[in-house]
Amino acid sequence: MTVAATMDLDNRRGFVERRTGVRQISVFRVGRLVDAGQDQLCVVRDLSATGAMIEVNRVPAVGARVQIDLRSDKCYPATVRWARQRKAGVQFDLPVDIEAVLREERQSIRRRHPRAPRFERPGQVRIMSGRGICEGAIANISIVGVAVKTPDLFAKDEPVVVIIDGLGATHGFARWTLDGETGFRLASPLSYRALADWLDAHAGTALP
Repeated sequence: MTVAATMDLDNRRGFVERRTGVRQISVFRVGRLVDAGQDQLCVVRDLSATGAMIEVNRVPAVGARVQIDLRSDKCYPATVRWARQRKAGVQFDLPVDIEAVLREERQSIRRRHPRAPRFERPGQVRIMSGRGICEGAIANISIVGVAVKTPDLFAKDEPVVVIIDGLGATHGFARWTLDGETGFRLASPLSYRALADWLDAHAGTALP
């Protein structure tokens, strides 16, 4: 039986994959789904070498060509094989070495925080520091950080409070400054549900 035929069978049964010899790993990984030029937050629930099950607010159509980004440097083109409620099963264009993906993730965590997928959305930010409050526009945002367009300068690791319209206030640290933008790392991740809804409310064109 071909991979596509097996995925179609799983569609009717409501599973991602149940093929003999295919290792499937249950995970909870926040990623980025790109569908028809639009992106949204997703959660990868099950992962194998040939596909994944994801949860999203806006479920793509069966047969749609999509891209799953697990990190900014881990992007996987895929085809939607089944969809129901807020879940979808996707088949990767090329086999994925999931052992390598998980190993690289662990190594990245030991070296530094892996760069989470970024989203471009319009929005305003206020940054509160020991020197007062400044305002800026969102350049891009992830579940663990935000890049802000601001003329104000911040020292590396300077503690701040990041206040995003619609997402509330979160403690964080300045991490880098480049070309009029400053990147802030949040001390704790944003709520997945709150960020997913916020991204949908500010939906725009996906990053290239």
